[in-house]
Amino acid sequence: MDISSINGNTYNNMLLQKKEKIESKSFEATLNEAVKKEDDKQLKEACKEFEQYFVNQLFKEMRNTVHSGGLIPKSQGEKLFEDMLYDEYSKEISEGSGIGISDMMYKQLSKSLK
Repeated sequence: MDISSINGNTYNNMLLQKKEKIESKSFEATLNEAVKKEDDKQLKEACKEFEQYFVNQLFKEMRNTVHSGGLIPKSQGEKLFEDMLYDEYSKEISEGSGIGISDMMYKQLSKSLK
C-alpha cells in the first residue's frame, strides 16, 4: 500500500490554503491603504487583484466538477503545474478586459473616496 501521496496531498492542500490566506490579506491591506490615502490608482489595482482572485476561485471550482478518474492518476507535480497554469490564466484575464467585477467595484468604492 502506497501512502506517500497521502502526505503529499495534505502538504499541497496546506500550501494552497496558506497561499489563499496571504492573497486575501494582501487585497485587504491594499484596499485599506488605498482608502486611507485616497489613492485612485491603488484602489483600481486592489479591485483588479480581487477580480484575479475571484476568477482563480471560479477556475478552481470548475476544475472540481470535472471527473478526474482515469487510467493514470495525476501526480503532485501535475496538480501543482495545473494550479500555477490557472493562476496565470486568472492574471491574464484580469489584466485584460476582465469580467467586469473590478470595474464595478472601482466605481462603487471610488464614490466613497470622494
